[in-house]
Amino acid sequence: MIERPATTMALELAPSSEDRNALTATLAAYRQAMAILDGTRGANLVALHEEAYEDIRARTGLPARMATLALRDHSRRQPGAPINDIPLDAKLFAVKGPDRISIATVSGRAIVPYVVDGYRGGWSDFAEARLVFGDAAIHVRVGVHAGPRDARETRETNMTNEGILARLGRVIAGVVNTAVDAAEAANPVAVAQQAVREIGKISDEARAALGAAIAAGHRLKAKAADLEAEIADLDGKIRTGLANGREDLARAAVGVQLDLEAQREALGKAISDNAAEIAEAETTLRSIASARADAMKRLDDAKRAERAAPVAATPSQRNDQRLADALAAVERVTGAPAKPAGGEAEIEELGRMQRQDAIEARLKSIRGD
Repeated sequence: MIERPATTMALELAPSSEDRNALTATLAAYRQAMAILDGTRGANLVALHEEAYEDIRARTGLPARMATLALRDHSRRQPGAPINDIPLDAKLFAVKGPDRISIATVSGRAIVPYVVDGYRGGWSDFAEARLVFGDAAIHVRVGVHAGPRDARETRETNMTNEGILARLGRVIAGVVNTAVDAAEAANPVAVAQQAVREIGKISDEARAALGAAIAAGHRLKAKAADLEAEIADLDGKIRTGLANGREDLARAAVGVQLDLEAQREALGKAISDNAAEIAEAETTLRSIASARADAMKRLDDAKRAERAAPVAATPSQRNDQRLADALAAVERVTGAPAKPAGGEAEIEELGRMQRQDAIEARLKSIRGD
């Protein structure tokens, strides 16, 4: 038994003027579909479908799934009641990220910004969601199985690569620009190494997202090719039916063809969205590679700084220094040298000779003598 959603999540839309016009046109078409159904004599869904479905599709331009939902929705409405909402299911809407939702309209799919307007108890609708037109705003109300926390988890599960890659960008910014720059207060080498490891994990996730997007693109293109083949095949069948006087068969084939063409339009939009996802994934991978190179440079700088830092003196070295300071003090007070005089110039000369020999040996090696 399917568990009924217990909570309604309200999403307030912020459509552009073009998207608002598409949504409003869809509501007008849906009202027209309801008017068509008002004039039917169908006593059940099967009879309604046979009598009105093709008429609704031809006269309103509604997506096939929306026309099907209209048949069921009509039986739940009071005659003459205002129609300001449209039922939706998973084929008609999809949450695309933390602030975008895709909705099917008579003009194709619209990607509309939204904000979560809150949660309300209960969900008694037969549909998964409902597009509601108010005086001041347009909402999508979605049935969810629990409170706000689980609703957020459901929304995140439905995110496409757009949401994933946006999150990757935020993580990269935090790791590279914050963690590494703030390393002066801690061990800079350790922090830089951790940054490189984090960027490596993000890179793996981005590559997985890109692979999934590419695989989805292959599936979408294969489906599009199948649809084109089916539509072309139906063309031949329709002509054959008309040529043999079977207009009834040709009419049924035309209805199927119209449904397939509607699917083709939606599929074309999905392919376009998928291409944008792939392009963004590739851009993000390049950004990750750049961030990793920057983190590696910071790591090298931190290691060089660590090597150049003065090493703390050992107890033995401190004792030697104290002894040297004491001998120097004796020499200043007594005027007698605290260590044997002479020989320093000779030692320095030997050092210069040794260095010159090393230079000559290196040059001889390079010349190949």
